[in-house]
Amino acid sequence: MNGLKTPHSLAWNTLHNEPLATQLAMFRQASAQINAQDVKSGFRAFATDLLARGLIDMSDYVAIFGGKALHYLTPNATGSFCDMRTGADATTLAGIYSRAKYGGVSEIRYLARCVIDYLAAELDDTSSSWSGLFCQAKEEGESVVMMTTGWRNVPSTANVLYDIVVEEINLTLAHKGLPTIINVKLPRIAPPCENYASLSQAERDRVNLVQDHVIPAENFYRWSGVHVIFGDDVLVTGATADKVLYESLCNGARSFRAIYPVALDPQLALTDASVEDRLNSVSVKQHLDENVAQLLSAPGYQPILRALRLLFGEDNRDSLPAFLPNVPALTWLNLYKSALNNEFLAQPACAPSLVMLRTYLMQNGLLCAKGKVLVK
Repeated sequence: MNGLKTPHSLAWNTLHNEPLATQLAMFRQASAQINAQDVKSGFRAFATDLLARGLIDMSDYVAIFGGKALHYLTPNATGSFCDMRTGADATTLAGIYSRAKYGGVSEIRYLARCVIDYLAAELDDTSSSWSGLFCQAKEEGESVVMMTTGWRNVPSTANVLYDIVVEEINLTLAHKGLPTIINVKLPRIAPPCENYASLSQAERDRVNLVQDHVIPAENFYRWSGVHVIFGDDVLVTGATADKVLYESLCNGARSFRAIYPVALDPQLALTDASVEDRLNSVSVKQHLDENVAQLLSAPGYQPILRALRLLFGEDNRDSLPAFLPNVPALTWLNLYKSALNNEFLAQPACAPSLVMLRTYLMQNGLLCAKGKVLVK
């Protein structure tokens, strides 16, 4: 440790033999001074190890790269989800989250409201870091942007959720005379990985190198100071947020922070890749049932990428014909259009179900044989 001026040049996995006081001091210093190089040098894994040893708590862990989560969840001995801080049962919240992941209208709005209320309270507190961010941006003539998970024509839950957050919190910011948030859409060129929720940390890192978000480069930050907020619906391994942080800061962003309604226990997430899938499936199982029909039939339902995979994947192909009448035909038309916009028709696992749906839509007078929509 002698001679090191900052912790950011460290390989964090080399610190385990240092005195605990030294480890914690370096952790606190790095947490307070976000540096892109810490993404590559193992700081998140180091923080997970400190958490596992009871040397830091979940709020410390989530905050390492400017993060904030509103709820911390982990499975208990029975497999249900509970609050990591109190041990209280979190089945209701887990169910809300599960339905939101498949496009549940009221559930997405609920999670958005949680984030909006948190940010509004922070902006009312002139001593908070969030208030300081926007005051600095105003004083320096800088900009604040929101980035969420990348998408390719069809949104994820996070995309829809933060559209709601940005639109409403901008009213609060405008009324306070502060800069409003610019909502930046990160595109994907390749279709997103089908089974991302079940991948390990190492597998997610490999996918993110070739198949993930296209993040703005140096020119985006050239003309004025840009502060980046990354919004996602859950913090699991941190692979996505860390990539956005690294690319943003390396290309000139003035600062980075992230916000999540939910964070999962990283000790479990990094060793058990199924935990995210288990949370996603608390209320919405991997088959077509009345719960899914109600979710899809809600007024204002917007097709979500995860729902498309559930509906048109080969696992539910045999049950799809009997399920079709349980959902409004116009909703099926929107789902069909969304699936084709994301090239699901070119995927062997999904194409047979989509051909089935095309026939159903034609029979209901919503689509012609050439694929033209017959209703406005």
